[in-house]
Amino acid sequence: MTKGMMGFFIKFLAATLLLLFLLYLFITCRDLGYRIFADRAKDAPGHGVEAMIRVSRNESLKEIAKDLEEKEIVDDAFVFRVQIRCMDDYDKIRPGKYKMSSEMTPSRILQTMTAEETEGP
Repeated sequence: MTKGMMGFFIKFLAATLLLLFLLYLFITCRDLGYRIFADRAKDAPGHGVEAMIRVSRNESLKEIAKDLEEKEIVDDAFVFRVQIRCMDDYDKIRPGKYKMSSEMTPSRILQTMTAEETEGP
């Protein structure tokens, strides 16, 4: 009788642990998906950090994202890279020097780095 109870207890414990692991995985993936597709700025308006970002020719998106993370413009370089890859024109980032703020959304950051330069009078 105790062997049957012990086997049931082990199966119940394994099923519970598997269920908890799947729940944790679901919550983590849901959070990651939300962070990727939310297009939210890191900081609220009026509380942001500004920094100058230099993008050189042939600089990868990974390097740009890491630089933005180091200067506290974005929270997570990986999430930023995925956000940008999900947008149009991510491959049209121009080399140059850009003034960025943590109040900017990822789509606004991309728009700033892909904007055509206008000539003054």
